[in-house]
Amino acid sequence: MTDNEILTLVDRLERCLIPPAEFRHPQHLAVAVTYLYGTEPDVALNKMRASLCRFVEHHGGTRYHETITRFWILQAEKHLDRTICLHQSVERVLAALANKDLIYQYYSREKLHSVEAKNGWVEPDLPGHRQ
Repeated sequence: MTDNEILTLVDRLERCLIPPAEFRHPQHLAVAVTYLYGTEPDVALNKMRASLCRFVEHHGGTRYHETITRFWILQAEKHLDRTICLHQSVERVLAALANKDLIYQYYSREKLHSVEAKNGWVEPDLPGHRQ
């Protein structure tokens, strides 16, 4: 993806123009990197939360998950390189975090799928994996 394609993706998400079936793990990460690229993680998390909540609500869903969102923002931040252009940084993060099941190395399925984890941040519960 080019920088323009990435920025178009972010714009389409923010305006709820992407069908849910087309907004998968790589697109989530590209948006997260874009938000992180120009700001601090807390600000990027707030932007991501707002965009996803608006997107989910627009499409009649209830699937926003706070712990999953924050987990991936924190992971993307670890692999982000702000000294290279946006599309290269997105490619780097996508390569490092391509496995969407990585989260289960940090969380048990029971913990991650709990109401507590959906509604607010919960720390990883698997040994050796603290954020």
